[in-house]
Amino acid sequence: MADGKESTLARRSRPAQRVVSQRNKVNVALPLSMIRAEEPMTMRVGDWISLAGLVVSVIGFSVAIRELIRIAKASEANRRAIEPAEST
Repeated sequence: MADGKESTLARRSRPAQRVVSQRNKVNVALPLSMIRAEEPMTMRVGDWISLAGLVVSVIGFSVAIRELIRIAKASEANRRAIEPAEST
């Protein structure tokens, strides 16, 4: 280039190799043959007790979360009420 000649790309003696990637194909076999429609099961006493325990746990957990939210809001309101009084 310094001596004024045009620069040209060098020609390849052979064509560039094509990159061929493998296809990772995964077949997922679902055990649909294992699913069978049967007669509905009758609930036993133990099943009802377990279901009742689950319902009580869910209700208790939701009450606890609501109480924590209420306490956090009250604490935030209390903090905001005290801050302006301290700055005067």
